[in-house]
Amino acid sequence: MTVIPQKRKKGASVLKQSTYDHPFGIKPMGNSYFDSSNGIKECKSHGLSVFNVLPEQQLLELLIYLGPEAAAKLAQTSRAFYVYCYHDDLWRQFTIKRFNGDFEFIINWRNTFKSKYQKYIQDSPIKIQGFYSDLLYTAWRCVSVPLKDLCGVENDNIDRRSNMTLEAFIQEYMIPNKPVILTDVVQNWPAYKKWNFEYLLGTDFKFRAEAVDITFANYYKYMTQCKEEAPLYLFDKKCTFDEKMRNDFQIPDYFNQDLFSVLKEKRPDYRWLIVGPERSGSTFHIDPNSTNAWNAVIKGSKKWILYPPNHIPPGVYPSRDGSEVTSPVSLAEWFLNYYQDIQDDPIEQRPVEAVCKEGEILFVPNKWWHCVMNLEPGIALTQNFVGMENLESVLNFCKKKPEQVSGFCHGDLYEEFKKGLQQDMPQVWDKVKHLDQASAKETWNNLCMEKSFSFSF
Repeated sequence: MTVIPQKRKKGASVLKQSTYDHPFGIKPMGNSYFDSSNGIKECKSHGLSVFNVLPEQQLLELLIYLGPEAAAKLAQTSRAFYVYCYHDDLWRQFTIKRFNGDFEFIINWRNTFKSKYQKYIQDSPIKIQGFYSDLLYTAWRCVSVPLKDLCGVENDNIDRRSNMTLEAFIQEYMIPNKPVILTDVVQNWPAYKKWNFEYLLGTDFKFRAEAVDITFANYYKYMTQCKEEAPLYLFDKKCTFDEKMRNDFQIPDYFNQDLFSVLKEKRPDYRWLIVGPERSGSTFHIDPNSTNAWNAVIKGSKKWILYPPNHIPPGVYPSRDGSEVTSPVSLAEWFLNYYQDIQDDPIEQRPVEAVCKEGEILFVPNKWWHCVMNLEPGIALTQNFVGMENLESVLNFCKKKPEQVSGFCHGDLYEEFKKGLQQDMPQVWDKVKHLDQASAKETWNNLCMEKSFSFSF
């Protein structure tokens, strides 16, 4: 599933937030009408000259293409270019493209990029008068709004359970495909007491943070200083296979039936260590390959929004086949634009929402839309799995949407999974082999239809 960011949502909602003071003096577009009556002249159209015809996003993409040296020179040509060329996301892309994870973060991305060179002077932003931009202002608004106002940290309508039997969990949550928070599992792990930021600083791994390979020392310097709309999120699938860390947690009995295990070393990616600062997280998505998942919070807390299958979240637009999803530019922007509105929806249309706290574990059922935001710096562990309850769904997905299979690079996942079940769990395959027969019949019917059409010419 590919997530495509939307353009910024424009409107009065941005204008209402104009009391938040941007360090460069940027204001929402609506403020230009009020400022002009006070004799303040708009500076963007004149300052950009012929480049003013470009939409803002295209202008930023052009600056990325031109590179950091050109952007630094253009910043000296006008107030308008100064604002665009100092946009911190621009320097984030410059830094990552040139240095990958080999950087030590200093205050912001522009200072970080400059610090790689001998002659380094820390930037101090210059206030610009008469510059209006919904795109740049909204990015700042998403960073500055308090989290308690952004995402309703006190709203919570999910079941919280403890001391459940496996049978009760299956009957009440796994079979109905319903999310739940389990409160008495994670505290028993050695990781709960052992895994903290100091512990991770002592590791010698290079972690994966989105498109960046980075030491935890460098990532920790970043996460303790960054003030971004969408912070880099450490989502690493390798370190949890390290024997030293693997012994620090146990798969909960509720999730111990993992049928993808028949694939052994060929199995799709399934377990990740997650670390991130406040405001980091994942935008709306459905977990890959129709799997279930569990997410254990070891340090910090996370705000979750979950919508059941076939109930698409507002502001999220999947393609017909589900391979691509258009959603707001960032998680923070979704909360800013849509969260208050969903509180007015009829109860039956509202999502499941909760704060998963330190020491708790959330069961995320298959095909549920969900997003998650860290409310504070945190460490978590998550794993996708296949049980008997969602086996048919996984097989149907792998068979009918092979181009959307994720995290697998060993040929046809459906055929490999089928072969593994036949060899290692024949009694399980006997319960679902009718799906394979149905698929063969469907393929034959399709071929017959193609032949009949060919004879008509």
